[in-house]
Amino acid sequence: MKKLIKNVNVFDGKNVKVAKHQNIAITDNLVTEIFSGDFSEEGFDEVIDGKNQYAIPGLTDAHVHLGKTHIDGASASYDAIIGSVVAGKLLDHGITTVRDAGSVTDGLKRAIDEGVVKGPRIYPSMNFLSQTCGHGDSDAAHHNRDIQYRSPRGVALCDGVAECRRAVREQFYLGASQIKIMAGGGMSSLCDPVETLQFSPEEMKAIVETAADYGTYVLAHLYTPACMQRAIKAGVRSLEHGHWIDDETARMIQDTQTFLNPCPQFTLEEIKWNHMGEYSDQPSQLKKKSKRGGADIKKHIEETTEFINKYDLKILFGTDLMIMYNEYEPRESLDFTVYKKRFGSYKGLLAATGNFNEITKLTTYQNPYPDGEIGLLQKGAYADIVITRGNPAEDLDVLGNTDNILFVMKNGEIYKNQL
Repeated sequence: MKKLIKNVNVFDGKNVKVAKHQNIAITDNLVTEIFSGDFSEEGFDEVIDGKNQYAIPGLTDAHVHLGKTHIDGASASYDAIIGSVVAGKLLDHGITTVRDAGSVTDGLKRAIDEGVVKGPRIYPSMNFLSQTCGHGDSDAAHHNRDIQYRSPRGVALCDGVAECRRAVREQFYLGASQIKIMAGGGMSSLCDPVETLQFSPEEMKAIVETAADYGTYVLAHLYTPACMQRAIKAGVRSLEHGHWIDDETARMIQDTQTFLNPCPQFTLEEIKWNHMGEYSDQPSQLKKKSKRGGADIKKHIEETTEFINKYDLKILFGTDLMIMYNEYEPRESLDFTVYKKRFGSYKGLLAATGNFNEITKLTTYQNPYPDGEIGLLQKGAYADIVITRGNPAEDLDVLGNTDNILFVMKNGEIYKNQL
């Protein structure tokens, strides 16, 4: 099947300059040519007029949790059904690929890949790894410890080098393309202050080494400089959240070319799904016990932003999407607005496109989608194409309103067309 998208302005996922008046040729699920000038429409099975709007690579979210809701009393089967609903809404919003940062998504991923339900491609981490009394531990995790390596609830408790190695291998058995660990305290868990350092250097190095043995990398939940420095020294390649960066840590991130995923955006009060119980209107165990930490983290957002921009750190776009509300509505558009305020439009868009392409390379032979480029719009890329009203490389607020998402193609298939 050959398709042509004509008359569009192309952002390729790398260069800030948009190529005007382009045409995109697609064969089956891959982009085969991007060209300008006169041409014949003969030989194409379908021609779409882009109407001089802006074509960008399919957007990515590098930190979601699609395999688990945060609804009291929900079962794993319920979580899977609701996850499929949210996945469909993400695709409608132009998110064509996600990295799941800790939940069991093998069934959802398979159903999406087979075309049974619609949704983005999923790079699965499966169960995230947590130490005992860490960010991820809970009564349920303790009760299920005998089966927790393959828990359907998203967490694998492990302590000591041997347990950590086994937990990593279990996630690869389940189908993980990378490994997620809890390397520091959190705001939603009940037993670990934000400042807590989690996993010893020996445990963390064992996790990284075992992941490398399987050809891939580790991403880590953390907030403080001490946690980030320990993770970097262990070889962790993607730092999640990281809202408390100092100058020394910023230099380490820059020197090692470690990715930073500064999510979620605590700077907007209207983002109610941001981990913190006092912001949630959903009945939850988060409300049963108050803990300090959130205010301290929010204090450091401004200076962290300054360090990210000063050292031009390589950021990813991530929302920490957790399914907490009965409308099950993704809210990534709010995060695009905040990314513009913190990092500028081009850098914010790059985080959701070309930078994600780079991190897919770290999965090497574990990459579940090896046949095309993701996050780029060029020859040889998957035909994941979003057409927007307005140029998001100049004004990322374009993506702050989902009404500006006019057209969504994933893998050569059209899922939305409002051109």
